[in-house]
Amino acid sequence: MDPCHLEQFWFTLLHSGDPRELWHPELEIVFLLQGTGRVYFSDLKTAYPLREEDIFVVNSFEVQDFELDGDSTALSFSMAPEFVGRVAPELLKYKVSCRSFLYVEEKQSAFHVLRQDLARAFQALNKREKSGASYSKSSAAAILEDLSRYFLDDSQPVESGHVQQTLKTVTQYIQEHYRERITLDALAKHTYLSKTYLSRCFTRYLGIPFTGYVELLRLSSASRLLAGQGTLTQIAEESGFPNVNAMIQAFKRYRGVTPGEYRRALNQKTGTSQGMELPENGSALFAALLRYAAVSAPQIPETQRVQEVTVDTAGRKEPLSAHWKRLLNVGYARSLTDGRVQRELRRLQQTVGFEFLRVKGVLDDDMCLFRLDMNGNPVMNFAYVDEGIDFILSLGAKPMLELSFMPSLLAKKTDSFAMRGSILSGPKDVAAWQALIGSLMTHLAERYGGDAVALWLFSPWLPPDFIDMGLCSREEYAEVYAASCHAIRSAVPRALIVGPGSVSFSACWPWYREMCRQWDCMPDVLSFRSFAAVGESEEDEIKLIGNNESFSFAVSGDEDFLSHTASQIREVLRRDGLESMPLILEEWSNNIWQRDLCNDTCYKSAYLFKNILENNQSLSAMGYFALNDRLDEIPPSTETFHGGFGLFTQDDIPKSACLAMELLAQMGDKLLQQGEGYLVSQRGEEIQIFLYNYSHYDLLYRYRHVANMSKTNREQVFVHREPRAFLSG
Repeated sequence: MDPCHLEQFWFTLLHSGDPRELWHPELEIVFLLQGTGRVYFSDLKTAYPLREEDIFVVNSFEVQDFELDGDSTALSFSMAPEFVGRVAPELLKYKVSCRSFLYVEEKQSAFHVLRQDLARAFQALNKREKSGASYSKSSAAAILEDLSRYFLDDSQPVESGHVQQTLKTVTQYIQEHYRERITLDALAKHTYLSKTYLSRCFTRYLGIPFTGYVELLRLSSASRLLAGQGTLTQIAEESGFPNVNAMIQAFKRYRGVTPGEYRRALNQKTGTSQGMELPENGSALFAALLRYAAVSAPQIPETQRVQEVTVDTAGRKEPLSAHWKRLLNVGYARSLTDGRVQRELRRLQQTVGFEFLRVKGVLDDDMCLFRLDMNGNPVMNFAYVDEGIDFILSLGAKPMLELSFMPSLLAKKTDSFAMRGSILSGPKDVAAWQALIGSLMTHLAERYGGDAVALWLFSPWLPPDFIDMGLCSREEYAEVYAASCHAIRSAVPRALIVGPGSVSFSACWPWYREMCRQWDCMPDVLSFRSFAAVGESEEDEIKLIGNNESFSFAVSGDEDFLSHTASQIREVLRRDGLESMPLILEEWSNNIWQRDLCNDTCYKSAYLFKNILENNQSLSAMGYFALNDRLDEIPPSTETFHGGFGLFTQDDIPKSACLAMELLAQMGDKLLQQGEGYLVSQRGEEIQIFLYNYSHYDLLYRYRHVANMSKTNREQVFVHREPRAFLSG
């Protein structure tokens, strides 16, 4: 075998008792030729038994240990990171999940393909008539293609998080420069990190000091080169050792032998310094592998992504707060007097238990709060407000009140909002508006007690997004918003104010922040809304199918729209030194279209699972919108399942989203483990496992093209997502 090939990929025969590193930079495939053994991953505690023909992959720098029994032997095929990065770079970005011993014979098809290509690569690298460089490289590339096609787990990045990203940058730099004179000072200068921090990272996260890490990389290189014909001086220099003596000391320290002894042992095991020579008539030792070389490749059924989840139930557990259960949108305040709404809320409070129930339209005309009496005189009437709040309190929840819309008696304009006639307008007289809010807050404090009301949440007015809809100018908005805030705090000084509640938080924040500072009306809790809505410009070649029953917005193609939005907001707040302020999602759903037929399907369950489980810990509350399909914003439908985005239909039937919430309410109070598509929690002695496989809308349906949608077939409008399976250990 050409020595240059040894630097890229090579076979090694493994015997019982052979020394083995706990981790290494190479991507490695191990095939058990004969006998039995065990392999350990990650925690080095869980042993997976191995038998003949088992095959598995050890990822680059993956911690593992491997034991063989008696006369058992295994074949290892290692590929250097440089080679993998050139041929299949995705295999260095994500983990390969390939462990045949976890599957029954009926599930071995993909593993048989890998066994076949491994057998052919073994022949190519060892039989003299197939030792050509191009054939050898193509054989190794075929193996990488198998790993990428059948076993790549893109849900498990090799590195993630701040520390992991730092280690990735650091180790990549060392990987590129370990043959040079590299020091911790040079590394610190390159990464802009302190020497102390870097030193601590190596010891804590890799279990070895910086100098040891560099030395092991050089040792790994030298070990491969010793299979070739180079002199010890040449090998030491090419591997980055300052001299031969340094290489000798490293071999003694880690291998227990000198480089010369290591080379002799290597040649004895392989039979030749040019590789492991196969007898022309075959060898019983390799028969288990080579029998795959002659068979045809099996037909592979539709791929199924399999993810192994190992949970340490005895380890340290993080607290898991149910922030998503802190808030639910009921809809318009008047609906609290509806018997169907009351039944729905009683059920949810029994099965889920929300801390706050949010209502809007508290000042709407249908609440009869500010009306004219029979003589034409304005009067205050709190009957419907009290009835609604009394019901919320009877459920053991607290109110979150949006002080909207504008009573017609105070409105500067009487433009209505959608079908239900809510008025979008500023007041004719700001002082009169402020007096109205003050009277309402004084009444609440007198009826329910100031201390109790101080625990509720108040939105002073509509969100600033309505400025762009012609509600008013920024100056007018600021005056009305501030007047409302001051009236709230004048009556209940410790009242909790929430704002701005915008769907474009990052865009409106600079102006809103300055307004609050200027008018002394900074909220106590920050809020935003998310409906994954985007304008038509996101995909130029697709035209949005509009109608007169919805805003003209398509659905974003970003499956993680909510998570990304929350992260962007947190970054904006961080720059202003406000990252510690509570941040709540006061309204959210997958779409702003109330005729999306997918809202009635199990898709909505997957959507809730994904977004609640992935955002619950990072937000102080998540107010799903809305309780039911009876919002009166568009004409009612004669169909029960017409695509409304409520938890219940207009006929009071719980939909899949409701059932998903009730299932998620069983979540424990301790987090054991979480990853893409799953969360494992614990409460007392009980362990809860939540699994989901979310598929997003395809491009056409995101722009409301419904050619592939019907009332009875609602499955053809999603991006294809391969099935997933989870194995627990």
